[in-house]
Amino acid sequence: MLTRNFRQGRIIFARLDHGEDIIRQFTILAEENGIETGALSAIGALSRADLACYDQSSHEYGKIALNDPVELASCSGNISLKDGRPFVHAHAVLSDRTGKTWGGHLISGTIFAGEVFLQELSGGLPLKRVPDSITGLYLWSKD
Repeated sequence: MLTRNFRQGRIIFARLDHGEDIIRQFTILAEENGIETGALSAIGALSRADLACYDQSSHEYGKIALNDPVELASCSGNISLKDGRPFVHAHAVLSDRTGKTWGGHLISGTIFAGEVFLQELSGGLPLKRVPDSITGLYLWSKD
């Protein structure tokens, strides 16, 4: 098990830009604030979204395309470094106007309205993602 201790750094609240991609907005927020390791939570609404579920046997993501407006009922994730740059890993629960929900790895989404809470984590070595031969995923390095 990999463990690292951090201290709470800055807390940033941001309103996301209408029409932009949600993952890109999270990434820009981290880059502009020099955040290498952090945790995030977001709420809002998306005009469309792509979720995914990782197939553990084939080591491939199965995409779920939602081309209608949805509520961002819950979104949580983290920021670490991949190839020296901030990388966002987020999961979301989305719901339509009937209350039907979808959940999974958040690949992308066009923002209708959104708010994010970003907690910087400092005082430790930044978490870095590297390829993992067992899972086929980019996981945090034990180095």
